[in-house]
Parts: sequence; structure tokens; C-alpha cells
Amino acid sequence: MSDNILQFGDPGSARGNALVQTWFQLIRIAQMHAIDNQALDRPNHGLVDLTSHITGPETQLAFQVKDGALFVNGAKVRLSSEEYELAHTVFVFLKERGMGGFTFVSALSADLVRKLLTILVYAPPPERTFERIETALATQGLPFRIIRPERGQKSGNERQLERRTYTFFTYAKLVVLYKSLLSEKLTPSRRNFLMQNISRTIQALVDVCQEEARIFVGTSTVRNDEMYAEHHAANVAVLAIAVGHRLGMGKVALADLGTAAVFHDAGLKSCPVEILEKSTPLDQNERAIIAQHPIRSVDFLLEEKKISKSNLSRVIVAFEHHRLNTGAGFPPASRRPDLLSRIVTICDVYDALTTRRPWRSAYLPDQAIASMLRESGARFDPALLKTFAGMLGLYPVGSLVRLDNGQLGVVVSPGGEGEAISRPHVTLIGRLGMPGVTVDLQERNKAGAWARSVVACEDPATVGIQTSGIIAAAGPPAYNTAIS
Repeated sequence: MSDNILQFGDPGSARGNALVQTWFQLIRIAQMHAIDNQALDRPNHGLVDLTSHITGPETQLAFQVKDGALFVNGAKVRLSSEEYELAHTVFVFLKERGMGGFTFVSALSADLVRKLLTILVYAPPPERTFERIETALATQGLPFRIIRPERGQKSGNERQLERRTYTFFTYAKLVVLYKSLLSEKLTPSRRNFLMQNISRTIQALVDVCQEEARIFVGTSTVRNDEMYAEHHAANVAVLAIAVGHRLGMGKVALADLGTAAVFHDAGLKSCPVEILEKSTPLDQNERAIIAQHPIRSVDFLLEEKKISKSNLSRVIVAFEHHRLNTGAGFPPASRRPDLLSRIVTICDVYDALTTRRPWRSAYLPDQAIASMLRESGARFDPALLKTFAGMLGLYPVGSLVRLDNGQLGVVVSPGGEGEAISRPHVTLIGRLGMPGVTVDLQERNKAGAWARSVVACEDPATVGIQTSGIIAAAGPPAYNTAIS
């Protein structure tokens, strides 16, 4: 596999992908059901069938977790948003047992799999340590070897990469939870479970923002046309938390803001898909249906039947996020929108503009900011919009830029104040669209001139680049790379 990357869905790695997913599912189901439950039969036999077809020089199949990433036979696996949630269950499972991974050394049988689960899952907690698991596997002669986690002092660069991986994982978890909330027929207990988990995930994102604000905003660049509503909700939450942090809000206020941002469009779940995805202008009746979604969002949130400051914030933001800074907009009301609503409105419009929709192409990040600035004061709170634009910089995180030496790169961290506003950190695009070295555009060459400068923004769609993937894998800036 080129560049030692394994990606789910690649035709050449379909068997390995299926094996990973089947193993993940087996572990998760085993943690919920008894060993003799029929729910285990399908993933059990699936695992047996897949391992029996492993042929060629690599008769072993090794799975290993390092720095929050999954490796199969040494190749890093790229996980989608949905697969991150599944993978995280197994990451926790391995960590609890002191395991860094495992290796299948030959094909399995259904009976061997059940023996394996008896040791890994169903043994009493005192027996679930690395040493005792290793002894039990050897005693029973199972074709399964466990790998110790890698130890040692991590460098600052490794810790930063691990933190970025955790940030994108937490974002992906929020997307999956919100998708479940929108798509499932919810019982009261299931709804309560999802709402609580979304709140906890938002709190985790707040923690990340307070610790690593420059890394945090990069998660809002994830785009998925087939899951627009879910990614839009998560992106607006990330951007809103980042704005609130820049304004000096405390942890509790940021959590309230982020949670309100996630649910701002919840009422759209009741709108017909053919209207939401229509590629031609809406007629009067269709616009009226869309205009009802703030009220429907309020109805959805009021099903909570709990009165608290956090819940009231959600209701207010859901009701007001399409109202203008002047007090106009919909639904009609007699007061200016609340502070949290005004923040969410800005983040909502920016993310919508920078995402491709059936009726228009996506705006480039700098184009979206320029368009919004033209409506400062009327549609948007001017002070908040200035804060938002300053947070993103002249070239917002996620922008694909062309440098004066002809290289393409993705902005992974904004520039500073004053002259530095046009000089962000940029990860250069390497071979096959993979992330290369990250450079600081404030770096100068030996003559004292700027080593590199941005000359234009480009459309990622025209070159087939998903900028969020570059951001997720970007390393820290490498200095002493100035052009002499």
C-alpha cells in the first residue's frame, strides 16, 4: 500500500478492512451479551471466514494501537467518522487490559474464538491483566499473541500529534451521536442516553479548546456531503466554542454555548429531504416549511421537560439563530437576539457558506469571511464578527493556498496580529496529496526576506484534496527550511 496507509473502502484492502470491522463488532457485542448468546454467531463466523482466507507471505495479521491510531501489519488505518466510534470501544478495551494490540498467527475456528472471548472478555476482572491473559492464551494453545503497549517518553511533537488525533476523534464521536439522535426512533431512555453523551462530548471539546485552541479550530474543516446535517452541527459547535473561548468565557458557559450550537438546527429533521436537498429555488410553500424549523427545534428541545439554565440556552439559540442583529429575521420577535444566539448565527452562516450544497458550490474560506463582513451590523453583530474573523485570520484554517514558489499547502494554524495576519502555518501538499512538512510563513530566508508567501487561495475540490485530512495529520512547523 503506497505511503503505508490503509483506508477503509479501498478495493485493494477490502478483506483487511472487513476483518478489522468484524473484530471490532465481535468485541463490542461480547461486552453486551453472554458467551452463548446468538448475537455473537454472525461476527464470530465472519471472523473465522475472513482469517481462513488470509494467504500469501503475510500469514500473520497484526493489529496495534499507537498514539491513538490503528495499525494493521504496520500500515496506519484511516477511519471514517462512524468507524472512529467503533474503534474507540476497542481502544479502551485494549488499554484496560494493558494491551497494545494482538496478532492472529493462523486461521481460527468458531470454538477457538469463543475460547478467546472467554479469556479476553468473560474472565473475572482480576484475570484481565496482560500477564494473566498471556498465560491463559499459552496454556490453551490459542493462535493468538498479544502485544505490549509501546512505552517511553514522548516528544513534544508526538504529544501534539496525539492531542490532535484525540481532538478529531472527539469531533467524530459528536457527529456519530448527533446522527443517531436525528435518524433513530428514540425511546425516552435512548434519547436521554444520547443527549447526555452529546453533553459530555461537548465538555471534552471545551477542554481541548482551552488547552490547544490553535489545533481545535481545525476540526471544523471536516466536510461530508452525505452527512451535511451532522457535520454542520458539529462544526458550528466547534466554531462557537472557539469564539466563546476567545471572548474569555468560562468552562461552564462554553459548554452551554457548544451544546446549544449542536442543537440549533435539530428541527430540520422533520423537513422533507426533497426540500432540504432541492437544487433549484424553493417556492413559497417550501420556504414556509423551512422557516418553521426554529420552532420545530424548540419543540424537540422542550421534550426534555427539564428546566435548567443550559436547557433554556438551547431553546433560545434554536429559536433565534435565524434572526438578525437588528432584530429582524425569523421567527419574528420583539427583542434583539441573545449573545449566544448571535455567536451561533455567525458560525452557522460561515460553515454553511464553506460547504458545498446541491444548489451552489462552496465558498472558499476567505470568500465567506469577505461576504459576511459586507453584512456586518445588519445581519451580524459587528464586534462578534470582528472577533470571529480575527480568530480565523486572513487565511482561515482549512484554506488551500498556493505559495509564491508554486507549492500548494493547507493552512493548519492562523497567523498572528498585525503583519503576521497573512502569515499562517501551512502544511505543504506532498506526493499523492499526502501531508508534507509544515512551514511557518513568518520564516525568513538568509537575506532577511520572507521565505514563502501566499499568492492565492485555491478550491480544494478542483485538486481532489480533503483539507481536514491534511490538518489531522499535520506535524508542527519545521524551521531552518528557509529558501536562501
